[in-house]
Amino acid sequence: MLDTASCVTDAVYRLGFENSSELTSSSWVTQAELYQFADDAVRKLAWKHGLFIVYDNTISVTAVAGAVYTLPAAHVFTLLAWLAYSGGPVLLRLTTVRDLWALDGAWPAAAAAPPVRASLDAGAVGTITLYPPPNASSTLCQVCQEAPSTVASGASTIQLPLVLQDYFTYAMLAGARGKESDAAVPEMAAHYRERVAMYEAVFDHLWGPGQ
Repeated sequence: MLDTASCVTDAVYRLGFENSSELTSSSWVTQAELYQFADDAVRKLAWKHGLFIVYDNTISVTAVAGAVYTLPAAHVFTLLAWLAYSGGPVLLRLTTVRDLWALDGAWPAAAAAPPVRASLDAGAVGTITLYPPPNASSTLCQVCQEAPSTVASGASTIQLPLVLQDYFTYAMLAGARGKESDAAVPEMAAHYRERVAMYEAVFDHLWGPGQ
């Protein structure tokens, strides 16, 4: 478990403050802003590298509700999906809307039947579309990439290995030195961003790019 509060402590010292108590609402950078820079980095890891994998079974499927269902607010991408029926699970094949049109030119008007496919781009952003539309109740189960909760003071922990602590420290330093203020040092901000990019190159090697 990584605690970005430790990153704040490290970044504060490198930014020329004696400790976090010197960060006030009138200082050129605040503690809230440092946590915001860390949260921005978390969103980037979630979207670019897909580091946060969860199991979700919160979506109830019914024939009455139709084919389109709203995904969890933190959803980034679905890696695997299936419908859990009383008689057992039925795997759904993830399919783009382009392939749905190639498969069935009248797919939006398909008759209700046991779904065999799921599409993330056939409906509005933040929804998943089942094809054919379901004709019975079940639960949509997914293995997903999601974005974690907002990083902030009092909610500073992230489910990542401690070895990534420097990544968030450099993200804070890059944000602080790149912020428009009397203490801005663009060349140092660029240097810290390069360090962040070096870590991300390692992430690509270890975990691969996100979806």
